[in-house]
Amino acid sequence: MGDKRSERIRNILHYLWKHKKMETRQVVDLFGYSEASIRRDFQIIADGYPGMNRIHGGVVFDESVVEQEYIFDIKQSIQRVAKQDIVAVARNMISVNDCIILDSGSTCLELAKLLSNISAKVITTDVKIANQLGCFNQLESYIVGGMIRPGYFTVGETVAVDMLKLFSADKAFLSCDSLSLESGITNATMFEVGVKKMLIQRASQVILLADHSKFDVIKSHSVATLLSISCIITDSLLPEETLQRYRQAGIHIIRAGE
Repeated sequence: MGDKRSERIRNILHYLWKHKKMETRQVVDLFGYSEASIRRDFQIIADGYPGMNRIHGGVVFDESVVEQEYIFDIKQSIQRVAKQDIVAVARNMISVNDCIILDSGSTCLELAKLLSNISAKVITTDVKIANQLGCFNQLESYIVGGMIRPGYFTVGETVAVDMLKLFSADKAFLSCDSLSLESGITNATMFEVGVKKMLIQRASQVILLADHSKFDVIKSHSVATLLSISCIITDSLLPEETLQRYRQAGIHIIRAGE
């Protein structure tokens, strides 16, 4: 599959993951792709990705018929390039003998994969990340206990919040579902909100890892204000207008590639 088609399909999958339905006209308006290319891409997605069904003029994603493990895997594949650019910047912020906390999620998992050659202490609230950290002999790693969210492998609820109180970290790398100047950091479910709030409290420096698609979106559950974090690391696809608007509001943003 060519690079241009791979990019088109990645962008379409990202939209479908968030909105569950996409029509040809939406793809044309959002990305400027030709209708002929979109129709072929829709068919490739319907044929190759579980839960993706071709309908007249578009594709729908039926999450209910897909195994939870696969849902995690497809989420991890979305915005993979953007996530890798973000974590490359984040990795340079980690020093030898640092104590860090890694939040749950696919971006923090990508960061965990880059820790194979550093001596540090790492605490995480994610089963997948803990599994990755356990492969590195030079790391002193901890997983926070608590209830595990099925299909997402994140740890949450009150037991996890209480256990986080046992740690103090130099840096915490936080993930999010969405962020905005008006509502700050927000989450789609309550499950990880308490953990994220405590994570912010237990670290001297809090770095938010958020790709461009998370900006100017508001979910139903509030996590924290943007002023409660030290900086945001995002990818090169964040529009210049959005970048400047957040910087003018006093938010420290590092855009990968600058």
